[in-house]
Amino acid sequence: MTETLEQIKHRVRLLQLLTSAEQAALAPISLDKLHAFAYLADILSPVWNLRPFEDRIGRTGRPPYYPDLQLQLDLLVGMGLVEPSELSYQRDDSGEARFSASYALRFSSKHLEALALEISRDPDSAAEQLFLNALADALASLPDEDIARAASRDLVYERSSSDAEDYVDLESLAGQSRTEKAVASFDQVFPGSKLTPARRLFMYANYLGRRAHG
Repeated sequence: MTETLEQIKHRVRLLQLLTSAEQAALAPISLDKLHAFAYLADILSPVWNLRPFEDRIGRTGRPPYYPDLQLQLDLLVGMGLVEPSELSYQRDDSGEARFSASYALRFSSKHLEALALEISRDPDSAAEQLFLNALADALASLPDEDIARAASRDLVYERSSSDAEDYVDLESLAGQSRTEKAVASFDQVFPGSKLTPARRLFMYANYLGRRAHG
């Protein structure tokens, strides 16, 4: 079967997400938290002057979830590059059984180091990794159980009374989303200070953590 460029890009993205989770002591990271991390990376990418990785994501009434990303994650497990743990089925609020697992890079793989080196040599990928590292550090400041819940309270993902769309168009929102406006408003909290992008990520993560608790 011929692999597409998009499939390869998804795998690289996952390796980068898991690398950042590892350095922030979030790994092994649960399925819900990994998808929440991926979503927040998309919606907050303009803070780092980057474009979202995905064009859109569906609103499911649960924390963000990317079917294509999950498929490639499963394939990375099959390739021996990612190690799953804590596999189980859990009942959600509707009583539906949902698969659950945690994931981490499989450092015993003889291919992982070479892949990481190639990714780091690409300037665009290196910039993405710095951003993901900073965002992972910001999310690590939240209680572990709050990370997935916080993503569902993002100002764009959370459906407002005037928003009937069942998906978020990330590409069209770049540069003008409610999330970006909220992050920009932090300047009013610290007038005269030049907030770094990393500091803005920490502040927004903290804001989401408080929203997750009402």
